[in-house]
Amino acid sequence: MLKALAIASFAGAALLAAGSANAMIVNGDFEDTSYNPTGLVNNNTLANLATTGSSWDVFSEISGWKTTAGAGIEVQTNRTLGSIDAHSGQHYIELDSHPRPNSNSTMSQDVTLGVGKYELSFWYSPRNNDASSNGIEYSVSGLLLDSVTGPGASPLTAVGAWTLITALFHVETAGDYTLSFAATGKQNTLGGFVDTVNITAVPIPAAGLLLPAGLGLLTFAARRRRAK
Repeated sequence: MLKALAIASFAGAALLAAGSANAMIVNGDFEDTSYNPTGLVNNNTLANLATTGSSWDVFSEISGWKTTAGAGIEVQTNRTLGSIDAHSGQHYIELDSHPRPNSNSTMSQDVTLGVGKYELSFWYSPRNNDASSNGIEYSVSGLLLDSVTGPGASPLTAVGAWTLITALFHVETAGDYTLSFAATGKQNTLGGFVDTVNITAVPIPAAGLLLPAGLGLLTFAARRRRAK
């Protein structure tokens, strides 16, 4: 009975530790306006985008995110286009930003990750019907590098609709890593959209924890018998 309780206690503690290892993405839905910079194109502040006639602007940085290449982070609101609203709230991101000709941009933030398995997720939508215009590359430094485009990519992406994109990666050394999103299509200021970014820890299945715990207790019991 004591062995069973010990195994269950060990498994529960390990699962709790895995769950608490979730990375804290700052401003993953782009709704935080506590840092309220002025835009580089229309001179709008981030907080007043939703109330002005010109409902987008380009920023060198917003809460949690900074431009690491290109013209800047273009924040759009539900007032910007008639074809799509934000996946959550009223703000979403386009990284093929104004002005031309070097409009493709990269935005990044540093995240602290413990050892384990993680899932990056975000919602994506192509802006137009030209797949070569809508590319978004996403990466976690040294751990993950992939991309999505559309319309018609796999998973199926469509103009005017949000598609959930997910990717698994492993962390073998705890530390700080850089999460980045970059526009990779034509530099025509018409690129893919990004919203609702998350990184979550993937818990170890309970069965996988019970086996090593049980083996450890059996080994301990065998040693005690030999010692008597």
